[in-house]
Amino acid sequence: MGLEIERKYLVHQHLLPELKKGERMIQGYLSEKPSVRFRIKGNQMMLTIKDYYTKNRRFELETPAKEVTEDEVRKLMSLAISPPIIKTRYTVKSGQGIIWEIDVYEEENTGLITVDAEIPQEDYPLEFPEWVAGDREITGEKRYTNLNLGRKPYTTWADLAE
Repeated sequence: MGLEIERKYLVHQHLLPELKKGERMIQGYLSEKPSVRFRIKGNQMMLTIKDYYTKNRRFELETPAKEVTEDEVRKLMSLAISPPIIKTRYTVKSGQGIIWEIDVYEEENTGLITVDAEIPQEDYPLEFPEWVAGDREITGEKRYTNLNLGRKPYTTWADLAE
């Protein structure tokens, strides 16, 4: 059984390293509970099923990537339970061996940049690079989930995060 332990943070955008070789993706959801997500990168699509145990520990099962046609992409997007989001993901490896995944959101979520770290255990002591806002953990904040960013995009928030 796949188990994922992940924590999510905001970033100090002015301190971010130069971001190179990002992967642009469309991400949408077919179900909320359990979470059934599709992610499209170029002409490749994969499905992921997630079920949460705690706010940052969850079951995860991902299918291998499958080539999809433009018609299939349009159909998937029409089946989504909220508008799909678009983001570009960059990865940065820390000295701790942790891979930080930086998501730069587009379109109605422009201006939002988040970072995730997958960790080996829930109480793992993270060492934060200067650009990670370690005091702004958003792991349990529902409005920052990709599903909810489709429903209520970042640019519509009255209290935009710093």
